[in-house]
Amino acid sequence: MNHDEQLRAIDEFAKNYRTNKVLYCLTNQSFISRILNRVVRTHEIDILYKFGFFVKQATIQLNRLHEENKVLIETISMVYRGQTIEKTFAVDFIDRQLAMHRDMMGILFEIDIAKTTFDEKRPFALLKDADVDKDDVCFSMSTIFRIQSVAQITNGETMMWSVELKLVNNDDPQLRYIIASTRHDEVHANPAFHLDTAILSQPRRLVRICNGLAAIYTYNHDYVKALNHYQEVLRLSLTYLQSDHLDLIPIYKVIGGNHYNQKEYSNALENYEKAIKLLEQNTSPMNVDTSSDLHNSISMTKQLL
Repeated sequence: MNHDEQLRAIDEFAKNYRTNKVLYCLTNQSFISRILNRVVRTHEIDILYKFGFFVKQATIQLNRLHEENKVLIETISMVYRGQTIEKTFAVDFIDRQLAMHRDMMGILFEIDIAKTTFDEKRPFALLKDADVDKDDVCFSMSTIFRIQSVAQITNGETMMWSVELKLVNNDDPQLRYIIASTRHDEVHANPAFHLDTAILSQPRRLVRICNGLAAIYTYNHDYVKALNHYQEVLRLSLTYLQSDHLDLIPIYKVIGGNHYNQKEYSNALENYEKAIKLLEQNTSPMNVDTSSDLHNSISMTKQLL
């Protein structure tokens, strides 16, 4: 899907999304699946939190579909997923060959769902109703599987791995033991606090938040608070970026700008020069506009010293 097609898909989602269409969106608009795949894998809690409405509705619709297609789902004992390892709403195939013929597939998951006790907290369902009519089974994000076996197989000239999985019931003793060790009463008593804790442990997420706050303070001409937040952005960025990384250039530039707005010209000049030094010593093609802006800022600041 090219850039224009992705934008059209996002625009269509914004205009036409309805809660009862959530599974249709999940299976027919790839950008939703890609975002959910990424944020769960990278633990971008702030973005996942924004998609809470979608995850909630998908879970509700899976519970509804499971009840409606209960007789059909009980006739299915095995489903297949041909893909790289992901943990999201997983759409899997009843037909083994459909899973094996997916592009760029290195692993074939064979999932045993026979005699599985349904759990509404971890629903799965056959995607058959008025909006979605597919021979696919969709599992929720919180579904847990047990690895039964791993083996190499061939499909023509292609070598791949076959992984046999068993859907784990909620009352599984081993699962209950593992979950019990991670659950605490305070998580349920104050979930917002634990969301804050999760975000605080991720400097990249904090940089995004501090940048946004600093921009708001700058817009409101509160340069002292803006400067404090931009300095925090710099501190956090240096915890995961090299000291000569190009991403530091705009940070030094806005810090210099906030010092300039407070008539702290020596500090402004110091930060402008750090930015221009990084820009000039980096081997990547120089951003002409940024370089010109920085040289102009340095020239104006020197005149005021």
